[in-house]
Amino acid sequence: MVCAINNGGGFYRTEVYVHEAKMSGATINNPCVNLSEWQTTVYGTDVYLGLMHIEKLEGRLAQLIPEERKKNGGYRSLENFVKRIPIGIETLQILIFIGAFRFTGKQKHELLIEARFLLGNNKEVYRQPTLLDEPQKSYHLPKIERNKFEDAFDEIEILGFPVSFSPFDLLQTKYRGSVMAKNLIQYHKKQVKMLAYLISRKHVPIKNKRDGNKKDEMFFGTWIDAEGEYFDTAHFPDSLKQYPFQGGGCYLLLGTVEVDFHFPTITIHKMAKMPFIPDPRYSMDQEKSQEIIRNLREDVSMTFRKPYPQEHEIGLPREKMR
Repeated sequence: MVCAINNGGGFYRTEVYVHEAKMSGATINNPCVNLSEWQTTVYGTDVYLGLMHIEKLEGRLAQLIPEERKKNGGYRSLENFVKRIPIGIETLQILIFIGAFRFTGKQKHELLIEARFLLGNNKEVYRQPTLLDEPQKSYHLPKIERNKFEDAFDEIEILGFPVSFSPFDLLQTKYRGSVMAKNLIQYHKKQVKMLAYLISRKHVPIKNKRDGNKKDEMFFGTWIDAEGEYFDTAHFPDSLKQYPFQGGGCYLLLGTVEVDFHFPTITIHKMAKMPFIPDPRYSMDQEKSQEIIRNLREDVSMTFRKPYPQEHEIGLPREKMR
């Protein structure tokens, strides 16, 4: 799984392989300047995301940080890091927000203030090593009560997906659906309501059922439920026109389960994208509080070919193999 993560994903985006590693028993950790490498690494059951996954971190810096650590030992503090790595204030703040200095035991707001003291001019500075380190003046800052979901929104902004929480934890609703993916096979020909996180959708061109000379489109969707299990959906033209996909995120799905060869698929009748909680980092700015959640992605696979033939045009028997 880590190989797929380091490949930047495969058929699916990186987030999906991170989720799969978690489902396999791994503990996923955000990048850390003292434990992360350029690529994602494994320490027992701990997976540390690589610095390469921080989208706004320059590649040369992402490689320099572990190289310098191997050469001269682990980073002892934020100040020690700044003395050894040529970095600007904006990039340093990104590392602070993703939790790369959590080994210091300091809150993010403390580290941000300390960073301003160290790099107040916003210029990338490389300080030559000194024979004796002068101790930095210590400031005692008050503890600030942070919303527990702030880290998740930092992760979405910087990595493109949450690590410390599931997307379901960020929903306004506590409803999780009437059935879970593991039980779908028991609901053949029955209607179900599910809450799910969109992984991907596959576009399929088909012939219009009223006029075979015209083209329609449908989609097959891949989702995970609140327990992290995968399931598939089919979205036919009539349903899509009334209830289209609206980008990455969580949806409430209503549909009928069809089981073919022991594999369940939900034919969707209705669906609605569910609202997430406002970003607690921007509690005073309503518009800004809804902005970052739009970073949640979906994988879309489009097909540019003639419509697939209809069942009666092929003439294949619909009988179960023995």
